[in-house]
Amino acid sequence: MVVGEFTQDTDVLVIGGGPGGYAAAFRAAQLGRQVLLVDARDALGGTCLHAGCIPSKTRLHRGERGMEPGDRGAGAVGTLSRGLAQQAKALGVECIHGTAHFEDNRSVQITGDEVSRARFKRAIIATGSSPVVRDGAISPDTASTLDGLPPAAAVLGSGYLALEAATMLQSEGVQVVLASGNGPLPELPRDLLKPLLRSMKAAGITLHEGDPATCTADLVVDATARRPACDSLQLAKVGIDTDGEGWITVDSQQRTSEPRIFAVGDVTGQELLAGCALAQGRVAAEAICGQPSAYEPAAIPHLVYSNPNVAWCGELETSGDSSITSIPWGHSGRAVGMDAAMGVTMLHWDRATGLVLGVGLCGLDACELIETAVLAIEMGATLEDLSAIVPAHPTRSELLGEAARAAMLEVSAS
Repeated sequence: MVVGEFTQDTDVLVIGGGPGGYAAAFRAAQLGRQVLLVDARDALGGTCLHAGCIPSKTRLHRGERGMEPGDRGAGAVGTLSRGLAQQAKALGVECIHGTAHFEDNRSVQITGDEVSRARFKRAIIATGSSPVVRDGAISPDTASTLDGLPPAAAVLGSGYLALEAATMLQSEGVQVVLASGNGPLPELPRDLLKPLLRSMKAAGITLHEGDPATCTADLVVDATARRPACDSLQLAKVGIDTDGEGWITVDSQQRTSEPRIFAVGDVTGQELLAGCALAQGRVAAEAICGQPSAYEPAAIPHLVYSNPNVAWCGELETSGDSSITSIPWGHSGRAVGMDAAMGVTMLHWDRATGLVLGVGLCGLDACELIETAVLAIEMGATLEDLSAIVPAHPTRSELLGEAARAAMLEVSAS
C-alpha cells in the first residue's frame, strides 16, 4: 500500500462514466445501493456526450439547416453534463476522477489526483471503446470537435460513424470523399439507401469504393474500427474472460466470468451503440440488486444521422419464407408538403405468420420515426396488428401501416 493511501468501501463500484456507466450507477442508487463511480474524465457522459453523439449531432443539425457552426455543440454538452452531475448528486452517487485497475475481485486501486483504493461488493466495467486510426488520420470523435476545417477531406469507413462524419464535413463546406470499400452500409438493401445515395451525389460527396487505404487528403477521418478500452484495468488479475479481440464476454445479465464483476456497453463488443449501453447498464444494476432483469432485445434501433437519415431495426435480409414491402414517401401528404417525398419505408415480414421481422426507413428525420417499429417487433406485432391501427394523419409514420396493408394484399393475391 502507498503511504497516505486511503481505502473506501462501497456496495457497487462503477468504472466508467459514459451512458452504460451512469445508467448503471443511477439505477443501482435508485434501488438503495451505495455507489462509487470512477471515470478518467472529470465530468460524466463519456465519449457519447463529450466527443461523439451530442457534439456530432448538434453540428449535423446546424449544418442541415444552413446555420453557422456556433459553439459546435459545446453549449449542449455543458448543459447535459451539468444535468448528469446534478442527478448523481441527488441520488447520492459519489464520483471520483481517476483511472482504476483491479487488485483482486474485491478491490481496485484508483490513480487520479491522489492514490486511493476502493473495496466493492460488486463492480461494473463501463470503460467503452476507443478508435483505431491509421497514421496521419483522426477519429470521428476528434472530427466532431474540430474548429478549423480544410477545404477537402477523406472519410474512411462504411458504417454510421463514417456517414455522419462525411455529412457533417460536407454541411460545413468541406469537399468530401467517402472511401467505403463495398459502399456505405453494405448490410442494408440497396433499395433502402437510394434516397441517401442520390442526396450524397447531389451534395457533391464522392464515393470511393476501392481500397480505403489509397485515399489521401488534407484531412483523413478514419471510421473503420474501434477497440475495447480496457487495457488499464488489468483484467488478468481477476480472471475475466475476453474474446480474441479483447472484448469482455458477458451473459444476459451482463455478468462476466468473475461473478462479482459485470460489464456493459462498448467494452463488451456487442452493439457499439449508446442506446444499448444505457439498457445494459440498467440490466446490470438490477441484476446486482436481485431482480430478474436480462438484456435480450428482439430489435435494436440503428440510426444514421446522414442527410437524409437512415434507421432500421430487426432483420432486413429476406429468405424464401419472408418478403419485403416498400412504400415510397410520395404516398404521404405530410412528406410531400415537407419536400421530403424522396424517402422510403421498408417492411420485412414472415409469409407464413405475418410476423414483422424488420423495418427500414430512409428519409427526413427517419431516426425519430423508427421507435414505433422497434416497439412493434418487441411486442411480436403482425401485419394485421399494424394495419388495424388508427393512423396519426398526416404523418410519415403512418406509412408503416400502409406497408402492412400492401403486404396483406400481396398475401391474399398469392
